[in-house]
Amino acid sequence: MLRFLANNIEQVDLALEHVAKGDANNARFGLMLLDNVVEITLHQIAKDTQGERSSYLYRDEPYEHAAALKAALGQHFDAKVKFTKKIGKLADDAGDSIAIFHSFRNEVYHIGVQHEAILPAIVPFYFKLSCELLRSYKPTWLGYSPGMSLPERSKKYFGADRFFPGGIEDYHNACKTLGESVSFKPVEMATALADHMDEVIEEQNIAIDMIATGGPRQYSRDQAIVETFAWRTAFSDEGKKFGREKGFSGSVFQFVTWLAENYPFPFRSDPIEGWQARAARVREEKNPHKALKKYRDFMTQTADARDALDDAHRQVDQYIDEQIDRMRGK
Repeated sequence: MLRFLANNIEQVDLALEHVAKGDANNARFGLMLLDNVVEITLHQIAKDTQGERSSYLYRDEPYEHAAALKAALGQHFDAKVKFTKKIGKLADDAGDSIAIFHSFRNEVYHIGVQHEAILPAIVPFYFKLSCELLRSYKPTWLGYSPGMSLPERSKKYFGADRFFPGGIEDYHNACKTLGESVSFKPVEMATALADHMDEVIEEQNIAIDMIATGGPRQYSRDQAIVETFAWRTAFSDEGKKFGREKGFSGSVFQFVTWLAENYPFPFRSDPIEGWQARAARVREEKNPHKALKKYRDFMTQTADARDALDDAHRQVDQYIDEQIDRMRGK
């Protein structure tokens, strides 16, 4: 178990080296390192609980969180967070933020999303949360063997005695020291998140203007929203299913018109003012957990709408390019 603790410290110390550099690429490396050590620790908490509940003391006693424990011992990160929250070893807000950071890590690692605009500002927060989680972990036992060699980076945090290289107090002190090694200011994170939201919203503001005024037909901004969603929905499985269930029959153009009048789109009017208000609330948020959640909720909840507007914007740009080429005789 001492080696497990030392390996955790080794990894966090390496993450510190990257996070301290303050750029997006190093923040990305730091995020992945931190997320790995957090997942390992959450899994170990579940394993410790399993060992405790299977002991003679509790062997015949039903466990109220048995289903959550079984899920936590599997491969799903969210189940590990959920279980650790259930047994009171992780605060709800910290668990929710950790889950959000894990989703960022998956996007960075598996999907290739860069998150360059926000990573340098948010990863120090994850660093703090990771150190707090690791520091709260108390193993059920602490085993070591004479002559045990600890990972190189971790040695500076543990004792030098080759017969007793360190104990739980050294580990907790290491977590405290590491946690204090990174400067984190909630207001700076909230500002970075709100700045990115403002950039995203302005891109959509421009897109709506172009959709409304740049195509072959002129619309109001509200009409541009409905037309965009109607055309996108008309060719989607969900839209076709909706039409069948409601008994629609007619041409594609009639279907688009019918959807514009009947389909429950996420919104039917210009969303920019409301989106700007959401960004302003993130900018004013003093609680970093709430700021992160508000940002993530906005990006998740508006993703499909923004994708639809971006696609319609590209089509209008293509139409404009075609008109310019035609005027030039191409």
